[in-house]
Amino acid sequence: MKEVAHESGVYHTTGEAVYIDDMLVNEQLLHGRVVYSPHAHAKIKSFGIENAQQLDGVHAVLCYKDIPGENQIGGIFPDEELFASKEVHFQGQPIALIIAESDLIGFDARKLIDIKITEKPVIVDPREAQKKGELIFPPRTFKLGSTVDTWIKCEHIFEGQADTNGQEHLYIETQGAYAHPLENGNIRISSSTQGPTAVQRTTANVLNLGMHNIEVDVVRLGGGFGGKEDQATAWGVMAALGVK
Repeated sequence: MKEVAHESGVYHTTGEAVYIDDMLVNEQLLHGRVVYSPHAHAKIKSFGIENAQQLDGVHAVLCYKDIPGENQIGGIFPDEELFASKEVHFQGQPIALIIAESDLIGFDARKLIDIKITEKPVIVDPREAQKKGELIFPPRTFKLGSTVDTWIKCEHIFEGQADTNGQEHLYIETQGAYAHPLENGNIRISSSTQGPTAVQRTTANVLNLGMHNIEVDVVRLGGGFGGKEDQATAWGVMAALGVK
């Protein structure tokens, strides 16, 4: 069996491989700092951004009201808002995005944002959520073939209930993206994503632009395992929203 060298093997070994965080950017680069929910399930009562907006070096504080298109990044189903509008459904869910001249300024601005949140019971069992009417999105059934005909042909039928745990993908490179304004209002996104088309489509939908207005470049990924398919989309969209 003939050995084939990895396309980027030499660059990986020498440390010359370029990832999102290694890209050269100009002095006009602005940084995005996410304001996220500290709670897993809560209702947003009020959202005060005035003090953060007045901080020197802050260019904008964006929330769901500033989205020109649809506040939605769900991949298979439209079940995930880019910025939480009324409720948060997981700890770390983005509520707003601070655009600042440095990451440190964005960090300081985040501490000035006054969010009034009322915690709600955390529900981790989908059966309990359905019973309480707390499903995030109405259930849908995927069908392939006929179960009725199949049961007839089965010699034995076993009935039961099964539960699976969640899985956390672990990769050395974290999520990240850059967005650059181009001519004619177009935007180029440099993203660490396994799904560039999803980033393009979702960004166009959120920004109310055509897909032809969004260009997505992927140099390489520092690991992914599927965790940078849908989950990488939000960062590219937020970066593009900052440009818009």
